[in-house]
Amino acid sequence: MIGFWRKSVFITYFGALLAVVGYLLALQNKMPVYAFVGMILAAVCDMFDGKVARHEKNRTEQEKSFGVEIDSLADVICFITIPALTIYQMMNGEMLLDKPDISVEWYQIAVLALYIVCGIVRLAYFNVAMSDKNKAIEYYKGLPVPLSVPIFALVWILAKVIPFDYSVRSLIYTIIVPIVGYLHISKIRIRKYTNKWFYIITCLLAAIGIAIMIALT
Repeated sequence: MIGFWRKSVFITYFGALLAVVGYLLALQNKMPVYAFVGMILAAVCDMFDGKVARHEKNRTEQEKSFGVEIDSLADVICFITIPALTIYQMMNGEMLLDKPDISVEWYQIAVLALYIVCGIVRLAYFNVAMSDKNKAIEYYKGLPVPLSVPIFALVWILAKVIPFDYSVRSLIYTIIVPIVGYLHISKIRIRKYTNKWFYIITCLLAAIGIAIMIALT
């Protein structure tokens, strides 16, 4: 069987599985909260797989390279494709299937396609930066793609709290998506945190966010 099978890689696979299952449940139940919960849990897995990998002993260079590649491929699914599909479904309501007579406008499809391209560029650039193994990364250049999930989730929460009609919600998503896409490829610098309190606080915020979203459904 091809591939490398380490704990860190299994965490990456598990995160991708959570994101996909969340989106499928969102489609089945016509409730985007499932997709957001899956993506948030995938982001938590993405945060820990690298930490676990750095503590694994006797990793070969091939195993390290495989970990980087599989992480990026999972990111394409969890934080680029699934967010775009989820927002596509939400452009004209909670889920597009609720209103089969309404179609998403061409410019909305264009901004979602732009977001996908920006996310792919961001991941490719990050992999190139990671290829210099003699230089430790202290700052991320461009918004890391997992951070798009809390942004989109926050917009969804605000849209639930404030009773916007469908047209206003659609406009908000249409504006936010290209902004986040641009941040992925911008030169903004975000410090890389690795201490244990960062992970603890992030997990707590993720749990609070999931609880709020569930409460709003």
